[in-house]
Amino acid sequence: MTDVCIIGAGSSGIAACQVLHERGIAFDCYEAGSQVGGNWRYLNDNGLSSAYRSLHINTSRHLTEYRCYPMPEDYPAYPDHHQMARYFDDFVDHFGFRDSIIFRTEVTRVVPAEGGGWNVTSRRRDTGAETTRHYQTVLVANGHHTDPRYPEPAFPGADTFTGAQIHSHYYRVPEEYAGKRVLVLGFGNSASDIAVETAGVSARTFLAMRRGGYVFPKFMFGKPSDDLISPFLTRVLPREMQRWIMAGLLRLTIGKVTDFGLPEPGHKLFNSHPTVSETLLPRLGHGDITVKPNITRFDGDTVHFADGSSEVIDAVIYCTGYRISFPFLDESVIAPDDNDVSLFHRVVDPRHPGLYFIGLFQPLGATTVLSEAQSHWVADLLEGKAALPAMEKMQREIAQYKERLAKRYVASKRHTIQVDHYPYLAELAGERRRGARRAKKAVEPLPGYQPEEESIWIDAEPGLVWDLISDVTRMGEWSPECRRCIWRGAERGAGARFIGINRRGWVVWVTSNEVEKAERGRSFAFRTTTNGVRWGYRLAPVDGGTLVTEQWDVSGQSAGQRKRTASFANMMLGGYDGHTAELRDGMRKTLARIKAAAEQRSYSGRKHPSAEAEDLVTR
Repeated sequence: MTDVCIIGAGSSGIAACQVLHERGIAFDCYEAGSQVGGNWRYLNDNGLSSAYRSLHINTSRHLTEYRCYPMPEDYPAYPDHHQMARYFDDFVDHFGFRDSIIFRTEVTRVVPAEGGGWNVTSRRRDTGAETTRHYQTVLVANGHHTDPRYPEPAFPGADTFTGAQIHSHYYRVPEEYAGKRVLVLGFGNSASDIAVETAGVSARTFLAMRRGGYVFPKFMFGKPSDDLISPFLTRVLPREMQRWIMAGLLRLTIGKVTDFGLPEPGHKLFNSHPTVSETLLPRLGHGDITVKPNITRFDGDTVHFADGSSEVIDAVIYCTGYRISFPFLDESVIAPDDNDVSLFHRVVDPRHPGLYFIGLFQPLGATTVLSEAQSHWVADLLEGKAALPAMEKMQREIAQYKERLAKRYVASKRHTIQVDHYPYLAELAGERRRGARRAKKAVEPLPGYQPEEESIWIDAEPGLVWDLISDVTRMGEWSPECRRCIWRGAERGAGARFIGINRRGWVVWVTSNEVEKAERGRSFAFRTTTNGVRWGYRLAPVDGGTLVTEQWDVSGQSAGQRKRTASFANMMLGGYDGHTAELRDGMRKTLARIKAAAEQRSYSGRKHPSAEAEDLVTR
């Protein structure tokens, strides 16, 4: 049975396909179009591609090619989209996994499945037939250039503008702008390309922008600019030194951007995503493009700008970026707020096991190679060759990443998922090494091991019982060993943490716990991170009441944790059998106390059945 689903067969999706195929991990890849390549497939029938006819890559061939499959030597330094699409086709056919891609099929819904994994609903675009399949793992590689973002809020008077308004996502060819006065808004790669193209046919082209920026040429000293970058130096040199070197090279090769009419950048080099263009500055220098500040308002056919000037305009092209969106995932799973997503090393959703994201970053470098590296890490995790750290450590890494972005980059919705090419490769390689060490520490399940369980029937509805069990501040009332527990934060859901302060005779110790499952009326489970033991409660409605099962599971203990547990059992309880006997007795007492409290609350204000907790029958 196939346990892995990949969503999207663009440059990131097929990178994931190749890695899993190479590792012998079966998968289904769903692609809305009829061909691979995603955004690089011009006029892609998936309806999502933003490629225009003259599009070329803006990272060099050597930096962009997959590490497992070089591009043909006869390709130019910066291939166009036709060559890229052919390269992707050759890549898929060379490794032989095309049959695992389900074309003309879009994923419409991905929801967590009861008991683990994901239920994935797909729709055949040609027939409309829908199918739902269960997968343990989902790799999301749908790209983040499919949901165009227009100015928010819209400029005053935009609804009265008499000309055409489109987003760059829908731009294809310049001919339709022949003889027109065109305004391009933005200063990214698409904005510079479109401004240059339309300037060749339009009556006049204007390039408006909110802030200044830096322009990187595609070639320096006769070579592709990327090929001059040293992977070693980008990792060891301080950023200020890198900035000083690159600023010097830019000054030598192109001079100052202000000499071409562009505004002075209000930020340091590398503190915003740069514009890569070999043709913009010459067009500006020839006077073919006029630079304007940001738009302030529209008035009929006239556009007014922040410097007080105005121009009659026939067409506006908004190069204002994209929203990160996942239409097949409910907001309860992930809800990007202003393009902000919280992923461990930009890949792992800590709150949802088995959900990974490939290619969800904005690189100073090439997407292909970084997606390939991400896929290798995910494959390690799927094969058990690597393991993830505790929830707390993953959340700490996410917070630190966001802090670094906020310190470095200009505040913008385009700077929420930035990574630097070589440092990020090193980051992923480091996490793979750490994950491998964690996996080696994990203990194989004991042969024939079954978790210890005790059950009891309670004359109260499941929701009421769950409210008692999930209130860890009351755990001292249930457990014979627990003195008190304290929430670390107010949340009870999965990922919540609490501290347990236990006492057994003269022995006092403090444990750290994290909630792994919390579904009202159905389950409450947590893991004691200090010793790797999992405790859980399952609740099921039975005979008008609730059957509660308590479980104790040590299968997730590391070798060191298991050794310490055995040492404690030998020292305090005469061995593992004594430990198990005491454990079962403690579980029975805990359930009896929960029963008494739940039924007292359930029968509050009316006569309670005469029954002693000790006489209750376990089921």
